[in-house]
Amino acid sequence: MNADGTAGLPPGRVELPFDPESEPLDVVRIMDALRERGRRDREKGILTDEELATIAERRIRGFAEKAYIDPLLLERFLRPGHDWNIATDYLIRTHRRGLFARLSLLVKRAVRPVVRLYTDHLLNRQAQINQYFCHLLHAATRENARLETRLAALEARCARLEEELRDARGPGG
Repeated sequence: MNADGTAGLPPGRVELPFDPESEPLDVVRIMDALRERGRRDREKGILTDEELATIAERRIRGFAEKAYIDPLLLERFLRPGHDWNIATDYLIRTHRRGLFARLSLLVKRAVRPVVRLYTDHLLNRQAQINQYFCHLLHAATRENARLETRLAALEARCARLEEELRDARGPGG
């Protein structure tokens, strides 16, 4: 019995179809054994980290599409880092032209230090909250995909066992 309550080899161990101590290494047989182990794991609903990440990303993309999220923002959201998040070092710009534009920028730059005394703390806190919820969302989506896959495998196994039980009892049993 493994630590996770399943029977078989410990995680990460693969039973080879030959004895590597007495026979020469056969890469083809090793790869076949690894593929077979992966197939059996998927039948049991056990996915690799890469498979889970792919499923989770597909789901997040689907939710974002339904919510009409900007695809460029979503790409930034899905890659490592948090350059998608808000920041306190915002640019000061204006859409105006001419003398009034220069005057507007001058006033904005003059009051910026005073405004930042009140806004920096709030923006930093909001950025931390955004980052925390981003990690929660990714982890919850991965865990949800893992559990749904495991549930589907268990339901298939139950159906198979019920069928075997009906067959073993025979007609009318």
